[in-house]
Amino acid sequence: MKRLTILAIIFLSLVFLNLHTYSAKKKEVNKTFKPKEIVKIKTVSGDCVVKKGKSSEIRVHLVYTYPSDRFEPIFKEQGNALIFKEEFTGCGDMEGTSSWTVTVPVKTDIDFSSASGDLFASGLESEVDAEAASGSIKVEDIKGKLRIQVASGDIRVKKSEGDIMVKTASGSIDINSSRGAFKVKCASGDINATEILLKETGTFKTASGDIRVRLAKTSEYDMDLATASGNINLDYNGNPVKGYFEFKGKRRNIDSDIPFDNKDESYKYSPFVKKYFKKGGDSPEVSLQTVSGELEFKK
Repeated sequence: MKRLTILAIIFLSLVFLNLHTYSAKKKEVNKTFKPKEIVKIKTVSGDCVVKKGKSSEIRVHLVYTYPSDRFEPIFKEQGNALIFKEEFTGCGDMEGTSSWTVTVPVKTDIDFSSASGDLFASGLESEVDAEAASGSIKVEDIKGKLRIQVASGDIRVKKSEGDIMVKTASGSIDINSSRGAFKVKCASGDINATEILLKETGTFKTASGDIRVRLAKTSEYDMDLATASGNINLDYNGNPVKGYFEFKGKRRNIDSDIPFDNKDESYKYSPFVKKYFKKGGDSPEVSLQTVSGELEFKK
């Protein structure tokens, strides 16, 4: 009897393993569409890669392991837009993955949203609008308007140019070798912007994270760097320093390679102080402010 019980357990285990393997078998979908002005991609947990193609067609390659009776990929043309999205049926948890690769003409606008999927977009000269709840978003070599918003994931921007508006709640933001109008906001994450060139006013703000900005060239535009409990480091990277620079923070937590012209005496009986210096004129105006962190300026 004991031997039969063991054999039964082994048999059931093999059946379960075969069923699991079958359900996890990869399925592939390949589709081609005529060019459209915009591609809208909406995934639940699927990751997505969007890249520039060599032809005028829009190509989609989808790989997924979800059960076909519970998962349906949607491909729909609507006016000047193509819509790709994931739809699930039934209740309860479902194991599986999905991965989208979308190849588009260089001028195609992208509108992406996901609950937990990641996005990587590269090589486009268009508008990229991306949102995710817990996924991460990375863009590279984009020339156009960027609007990226993430709840708990990270944001990476590299070698891009245009209006760069990025916001995250608890993730970090990294911007490298990019130029444009920067509007960067974080709740509890860090902001790192290196080798950047401002083409318009730049705003870098976080609540409890650190801010590090390193310029590729001297800024001709105003900058506002602010954090509540984090540190701020502004590095001119050996470029000429020009404008009016103002620092607000605790007296002992402000350091600069350039001597301050004066300090605001209205803060005389407060642990906080405002210090400033001017080099070559009143503009641009550069402001660094923290409540409990440290401020550092490097020329």
